[in-house]
Amino acid sequence: MKTNNINPTNTHNGKTMAGIIILIIGGILLINQLDLFIFPHWLFSWPMLMIGYGVYMGGKYNFRKPIWIWLIVLGTTFLLTENVDDAGRLIWPVAIIGLGTWMVMRHNNKIAETRQPNSNYTEVK
Repeated sequence: MKTNNINPTNTHNGKTMAGIIILIIGGILLINQLDLFIFPHWLFSWPMLMIGYGVYMGGKYNFRKPIWIWLIVLGTTFLLTENVDDAGRLIWPVAIIGLGTWMVMRHNNKIAETRQPNSNYTEVK
């Protein structure tokens, strides 16, 4: 008779980690409301939430999917735009230039990959 050996310790790791993160966030918010420790106002803004989610997504997929880079870059851009005077004047053009550069480099890498000779192919003379 065959039995399934399921490890019960690994089934709740994600839920436990999410619970710990929620407890930490709740504790920080409570401390901030009671004025026991003053946090900078930008620490609890939506761009920081975007940056935090980008770090989470990067860790979840071992930093292999590029979505984490986009979330962190956009979050940082919005954070700087909101908190630094006249930052939007320079940040958005630089972000657009960076996006264009990334698109060109990505396109060139795909072309170079398709032009490489197949290592399984042997030339007959």
